[in-house]
Amino acid sequence: MVYSHVMYVFLRSRQLTFAAGFLLLAFALRAESPIVLKQAQIGKWQQVERANWSRYDNGSYTGLTHRETRAFLTAERLSGGGSRFTGHYYVLEETLRDMVKAARGVDAVEKASFVILPDGTTRPEDASPFPYLRNFPAFPAQPVSPGDRWQSEGIRVVDPRGDGKRSPLPIVVEYAFSGTEEYKGQTVYRIKAKYATRLNQYARPRGTDPDMKTATGTHDVDILVSADTGAVLLQLDRLDETFTYADGSTVRFRGNTATFGEIPAAMNAGELIAGIEAVRTPRADGIGPKAPGASGTTTPRRDESPSGAAAGTQRPSRKPVTPNADAVEDFVREGLPQSTETAPFTLDSTEQGLRLSVRDIRFRPDSDEILPEEAWRIDAIAKALSLATGATFLVEGHTASVGKPAGEKELSVNRAKRIVAELAARGLSEDRFLYAGHGGAKPVGDNATAAGRAQNRRVEITILE
Repeated sequence: MVYSHVMYVFLRSRQLTFAAGFLLLAFALRAESPIVLKQAQIGKWQQVERANWSRYDNGSYTGLTHRETRAFLTAERLSGGGSRFTGHYYVLEETLRDMVKAARGVDAVEKASFVILPDGTTRPEDASPFPYLRNFPAFPAQPVSPGDRWQSEGIRVVDPRGDGKRSPLPIVVEYAFSGTEEYKGQTVYRIKAKYATRLNQYARPRGTDPDMKTATGTHDVDILVSADTGAVLLQLDRLDETFTYADGSTVRFRGNTATFGEIPAAMNAGELIAGIEAVRTPRADGIGPKAPGASGTTTPRRDESPSGAAAGTQRPSRKPVTPNADAVEDFVREGLPQSTETAPFTLDSTEQGLRLSVRDIRFRPDSDEILPEEAWRIDAIAKALSLATGATFLVEGHTASVGKPAGEKELSVNRAKRIVAELAARGLSEDRFLYAGHGGAKPVGDNATAAGRAQNRRVEITILE
């Protein structure tokens, strides 16, 4: 009996082991089912690319290069497959310190339009250099399983010297499919890629900077793409490459480039416009903003100094409020001077997003110090922007054209930065702001007249889409 019992237990355990093994094998087979990779984006899309490279000029280390590019795009599904992307890229100026939580200066704004086909093929529709990487990542026509490899050609646009001479370099990429995983609550596919930088007298595509003679280097890239849309959610490129020029000089970069993509939080444009209009527009019943000196003006608060706070005090933070009718009423009633005559800013719809314009904003002459009487405008702008929960804002400064262009540009940049500081002091997170200054290069009025110059002295704040 003991022997029979032992044999029963042994055989039963073998059956359970076999069954468990069969289930594991079945699960593994199901998990390893071939997957079709394809690009099929639609709707709003935001992307941030951060480059952190050590730079070597003529073989000598010259410092760290930090550059950032932010893209705000809209993808439209094409009838024949693939998506058309339109929008803007914002190139942020270099910095040698950590500015993750600070506003960032904009070095250039590029409008772009391009098509990405289901297999990743990129077709630019304008002269923009963006996207810098084209036909990357590329997807094979056949389904793939972990371990599968494929090869494809692409284009990488480079500007090593930062002098505006952009060169399209051909690349041949080796891909390997790693499998499926989870990333921030989404199912994603991991792909590994390798490609080399190669440029010489035998391989020179049209449009290459004639002064660039050779380019060599390597790239190792980890890519996470959305299982739903094929969009690149994360891309980490580890690179080491050197560019040689006709004069014998060399530029080498060694480091990494990280690219992050995401679908922005949905924003109800109609509700946002209605909320901003309620903050902006004076009303006959006394609700709304009011300029100092207008009928019924209240005395400015003691903390309304040019810096937004009295000497030695910090202006209290104000939490952003979700847009709704009650919140809008609270905004326009909460401590703002009242008027039925003057609006603090104008509101326009542009291809970059909703734009708030403040004409003839008053600073001290040749200074970024805002006159105390302008605090009511900044208060209203802060309340309007707080309606755009989670949005990014571009603040652009403009001056009249009456002096030296270089000095006017510097002044306009400083004034844009001051506006950002004022809005941050009123509770808006500073890292939500980009800023730029254009000097007198973009007039809206006639600089030959006092009225025109007053119109040109302005600040424009765009809620980027």
